[in-house]
Amino acid sequence: MFAYNGHLTPSPGDSHSDSDETTAHFSDPEESKSRVFECDSEVTVHHLKTLRTALKVKVPYTGGVYPVKAEDLALYYDTDGERNARQIDLGNATPGHLTELAAACQKATFGVNQTDVLDESYRKAGKMDLTKFAARLDIVASGLLETISPDILDGQNFDNEQVLRAEMYKLNVYGPGGHFKGHKDTPRGEEMIGSLVVIFPTAHKGGALTLSHDDKNWIFDSAGELAMRPASAGPAIAYVAFYSDVTHAVEPVLEGHRVTLTYNLFLVNRPLAARLPTAGHRILQGPAQLLEDTLLALLADPAFLPTGGLLAFGLTHQYPMPSLPRPNKPRPTALGLGPVLRLLKGSDARLRTAAQRVGLATHVNILYNSSEHETDGDGVGHDILAEDVLNMENVSQEYGDLTDEINRRGALLQRGEQRMQDIEAIGRKHGITRSRRYWYESGGAQFEGAIPVHWVTRITELNRVRSQYVAYGNESTLSHMYGNAALFVQVPALGKGVRSTK
Repeated sequence: MFAYNGHLTPSPGDSHSDSDETTAHFSDPEESKSRVFECDSEVTVHHLKTLRTALKVKVPYTGGVYPVKAEDLALYYDTDGERNARQIDLGNATPGHLTELAAACQKATFGVNQTDVLDESYRKAGKMDLTKFAARLDIVASGLLETISPDILDGQNFDNEQVLRAEMYKLNVYGPGGHFKGHKDTPRGEEMIGSLVVIFPTAHKGGALTLSHDDKNWIFDSAGELAMRPASAGPAIAYVAFYSDVTHAVEPVLEGHRVTLTYNLFLVNRPLAARLPTAGHRILQGPAQLLEDTLLALLADPAFLPTGGLLAFGLTHQYPMPSLPRPNKPRPTALGLGPVLRLLKGSDARLRTAAQRVGLATHVNILYNSSEHETDGDGVGHDILAEDVLNMENVSQEYGDLTDEINRRGALLQRGEQRMQDIEAIGRKHGITRSRRYWYESGGAQFEGAIPVHWVTRITELNRVRSQYVAYGNESTLSHMYGNAALFVQVPALGKGVRSTK
């Protein structure tokens, strides 16, 4: 009987397995016309396709031009210590005033392996820390934070508990030739979900922000957007907010000075006094409503996982993952993945919220191949699901101890048709020719106790974790195995839980 609840127990079944692949690269489900399991009905197949459609990734940023008051464009800054403060109106700043502001800045660095690096071939800009300036702009009082929240919190706000909190981080000035090559912002805490950049309406050309995520690219030309706004419309700033795993770059400034304020965005619980009542009418966006409706339709389909199982989804965004200690590094206090579930964003959060609304439990777990550490390349191993990062530093590879330990600590997953296609492709890549029956049986799909799983979207390597173990060759050494985090929705058996007819 299927009883997975996010807390994994040992799975029965044979522990023999072989593979030379670290993790799975699932074939695109949309390219496969085969059913995941032979018992799947046409109705099940249709609903699973609909589920994928509802999870199409949206643009991972929001931006535009926002009206402000004239006084919001005032900036006070320090030049040489006490009694040397200056004021600049960034709505009417002259080239001379902007040159003075740039001269008061320090050269901007960037982070590499937790170290600040100064390299103007990579980043050329000025920076000013919070202790050196004061801006009149209030993004809360002006309504800007509220404006960006629906897009950045896409999929959040389950029971009205999640809100954005913004912390001003730094002032930057990009003069002629200023630029910043592609990078991701350094997380300033586990709750950080993204960044907001405010661009003041100073005269400049160039300096567009390019963004990329999931092999897609966008350009936000703030200078062009501000230039198109008629003077009669009143003062305004440009803004762009994006998720923390979005790669972005500042293109070279051709003329003038690009002046920005950067805010770190954090996902936090709404204060109790500010929470809205959950009863009453609720309006969902189209994709969110489609997700809920499709999940309910799948639960009502008697051919869909009749004995219970899992819906599995590759994560589309990167998150702070727990890690095992490295040499000369402190041991982490916890290796669990519970906090990651709360930090999901975009389509990942949308799916979690929809599942919770229809009464389904969701978990972020790690998928391991139980024999990815083997080197003979003669088999396929098992798909093993673990609730946290496996600490195997005291387990040896010798005599199959490592394989046995991985199997003992996790839950064995079945491999359906789409998974089999991927395993065959991996085998061909490494010159291994096996029959479909071999891949199927060696992979654990038919072992008693294996959990049925539908991979709705392919797994990704955005959230990869590392575990070390004792390997043996001419002498014992520490080696590593890897797993990938994914989102799993627990589906009860017919007649149980939300599928009960009572």
